[in-house]
Amino acid sequence: MTARISFKTLRHAVAKGRHALPAATRAFRRDEHGGATIMALVFFLIMIAAGGIAVDMMRYEMKRAQIQSTLDSAVLASAGAPYGSDHRAIIEDYFRVANMSDYLAAENEEDIVVTVNSASVTAKADMTMSTYLMKLSGIKELRNTGGSTAVRKVPKLEVVLVLDVSGSMGSNSKLVNLKKAAKEFVTSLLNGSEPGNTVISVVPFSWSVSPSVATFEALAVDRKHEFSTCIRFKANDHSHASLATGNSGFSSGQPLDQMIYTALYGNFDEFSGSESSSDYRSCYANDYMEILPFSVSETELHAKIDSLQASGNTSGNQGMIWGAALLDPSFRQITDDLIAAGEVASSQAAIPSNYGTAETLKVAVVMGDGQNTTSYFFSNGGQWRGQNSDLYEVKSQKRVFKYAYRKNKKDKISYDQSKCSNNSWECVYESSGEIESAFYLHDNYGDNRYYNTEEGEWLSSSDWDDLQDSDEFVSMRRLDWEEAWGYMSPYYYYQVTGDPNAYYDYYYYDRLDGSEKDTRMKASCTATKNEGVVVFSIGFEIDQGGTAEQVLKNCASSENHYFRAEGININDAFSAIASNVVNLRLTQ
Repeated sequence: MTARISFKTLRHAVAKGRHALPAATRAFRRDEHGGATIMALVFFLIMIAAGGIAVDMMRYEMKRAQIQSTLDSAVLASAGAPYGSDHRAIIEDYFRVANMSDYLAAENEEDIVVTVNSASVTAKADMTMSTYLMKLSGIKELRNTGGSTAVRKVPKLEVVLVLDVSGSMGSNSKLVNLKKAAKEFVTSLLNGSEPGNTVISVVPFSWSVSPSVATFEALAVDRKHEFSTCIRFKANDHSHASLATGNSGFSSGQPLDQMIYTALYGNFDEFSGSESSSDYRSCYANDYMEILPFSVSETELHAKIDSLQASGNTSGNQGMIWGAALLDPSFRQITDDLIAAGEVASSQAAIPSNYGTAETLKVAVVMGDGQNTTSYFFSNGGQWRGQNSDLYEVKSQKRVFKYAYRKNKKDKISYDQSKCSNNSWECVYESSGEIESAFYLHDNYGDNRYYNTEEGEWLSSSDWDDLQDSDEFVSMRRLDWEEAWGYMSPYYYYQVTGDPNAYYDYYYYDRLDGSEKDTRMKASCTATKNEGVVVFSIGFEIDQGGTAEQVLKNCASSENHYFRAEGININDAFSAIASNVVNLRLTQ
């Protein structure tokens, strides 16, 4: 806004003031003795005129700035309002609160253009201000017309939620509060964009992360058992955003390591149901722990979040390596298999998109409620890996006596079962019922006995031989160690056989402690940030300034991308992140 004041106008005003002097004053001016006084009077009038200009211009500029600020705030709020809002009413409300409604100009047809995916909002204001001292120079009022435009544009979004569901999340209603906040976050992002333009994945993590069976089968994995789908990653696997599959340039053709499914404690085949062992499982095969990839369905995402359960220790490094992978373009080879398996909609064939794709934003949100803790593994290539474990599976089937016949005289039949004990007779049986399995643990450390894990009874070596010679015997199989640990914990093996070495090997010799997990997690965060992914992190009820907070801060794209949360305030953290994700900018 510009006030139309010129020096010509100012000189005219002074001249006008001079000609208006009374005759007595003009006579006095002609008197030589009044020359100095006349000059002083002229300068005085000039000072009054200049002062008047300064005062009125200051008033004008203050009011102009106030109106412009209100314009900027109003259009920014209006553009950022949810789709379907009364955008003009928001602008009018801002001016009403500022007592400036009279200045707001009428709306033009092209001022507000809103779609599901974007909004452009323009508003104008007209101001007319009466002057005070500038009236002496002939300027009775100052006018200005100002305007402001805000554009909100929601790009295509690829979002991954990396959520801590370790056992501590089960306390203090933390999981309840997380579910509510995460669902509102999902709804906000999906409703703020055109259908299909926002794709969200959910990665729950505790001891480890469980990909779906279709994902696991699409990867190049050195498979050792059929119990679970967890992967054990090497340190170098965290140095890049992609998964080091057998087809990846990072893996040198080496397949990924399948993590052994077992528990530190627990009874035979009771890892998932026993309270003493469920929190100590190395991997979770439950549906609620499984990754949900590339969903555009609010119903599906809400159901996934609602299903989450808290259990186990913390491995944020596992969460981040999977979170980064689900945003990496190389994962598209897995997407094809997920579509074929019916786990992902065919419309997501191009997801994850290439880094740097126009109008596409990749976002990772990682939430943790504590620091990373120690995980346990059997030593690679050690005594407790590979073939010929001490666990055997014996299959049997009940049989019913049909008849006996005299050897070499099959036509001589008897229905007397006692004939079976006579060597001259052969008995014929008919199978009855299903084939049943029983597991026997060999006490190779002690007195060479075999323990029936279901009955809790011991068989001597001779009884073991007789078992294989019985009429109901079908087959016997000696399990590999990787499969055996899927049925029993190393502590259970110790309790039954008295041999502590497997437990010691698992607990002590190949641990991955919290500090190393922190290092690996940081590497995964850095790798995905280097590809342009925006990483937000949330510290949920963690110690301020502690290790967990520092790790989460380091993971975020900046300190401004990190949020602390307590109790139900976690909803505020997710809401703030949702607002940040929307690309809201003032264009003029």
